[in-house]
Amino acid sequence: MARSTTKLLWPGVKVSGRRGAAFIFGDFTLGSSGAIASTTGFFSSAAAGKFGLVKTAGKTGRYTFTTDRKYRTLRVISLDFVGPADTAITGANTCFARNVSGNGFDVQLAIALNAGGTTDTDGMSGLVVSYMIQVETYGGKS
Repeated sequence: MARSTTKLLWPGVKVSGRRGAAFIFGDFTLGSSGAIASTTGFFSSAAAGKFGLVKTAGKTGRYTFTTDRKYRTLRVISLDFVGPADTAITGANTCFARNVSGNGFDVQLAIALNAGGTTDTDGMSGLVVSYMIQVETYGGKS
């Protein structure tokens, strides 16, 4: 009986946990008007609908990640952000995942820029959003 093997999706990227699963992580920094100024990690800036990261057209404070293929599962493990120096932000700020599917997800920023409450906003220049996701291709036992 042949033994099943796990093919690495990206050579040089360590696979841990479940067979056929990999962790993908990185961050992106916002520029003026919520534009993506820079990226590090797996996703880079891209055109809408292409592999990578893009500011979602017509949606305030939303960014769309599109993966290189459709995965069996895609789990958003963590989303976090660090505000730029000397910017007044409150503890009510958050970012969360929306529209998670096998081939991507959206990140929504909800930032309280004053005591008036949290609203969807593009975020201030210099805000860094970090992400970690887990993707899985294998459908059998772990």
